[in-house]
Amino acid sequence: MLIYDHSDNSLRFGSNHSERARIDSSGRLLIGTSDVDPVSDGEVSKLIIKGTDSTASASFTRHSADAGGTGLYLGKSRNATIGSNTIVQSGDELGRITFSGDDGTNINTMGAKIASYVDGTPGENDMPGRLVFYTTADGAASVSERLRITAEGKVLVGGTSVVGNGTNLEVLHS
Repeated sequence: MLIYDHSDNSLRFGSNHSERARIDSSGRLLIGTSDVDPVSDGEVSKLIIKGTDSTASASFTRHSADAGGTGLYLGKSRNATIGSNTIVQSGDELGRITFSGDDGTNINTMGAKIASYVDGTPGENDMPGRLVFYTTADGAASVSERLRITAEGKVLVGGTSVVGNGTNLEVLHS
């Protein structure tokens, strides 16, 4: 079935007399839900998938007779016009993966996050980056940085500044 609902300006897709997906008035694609609760960082995604079993997943598979694999690509530009380019700056977040759980009130409570940031001065075909891993301690209300891998390959654990002899593994105590 294919239904345009004038009451909420949505386009609904279904099969076997059940709605399976919809495009809402904001252009979001909703699969398995009509609920657009924001994720833990307060943003409402353009693709929302919900379910009570493994259908609340996304799967990416590449079938090719070569060494290439599938990918998930996250990107950032400082230009506010789609299709235009403006260089990012040191410290800009390039993308993140957020892990949230239901705390009995909502499902917007972050338990962990992995984020990538520009870690230096970018230039043409040069994007220095760092990865930062965050977790939430028991009883805490937000995530804290736990591990950082810098553009120079240094691994910082428990802090954000290099101390000691400058080796590639620095264990810091907060």
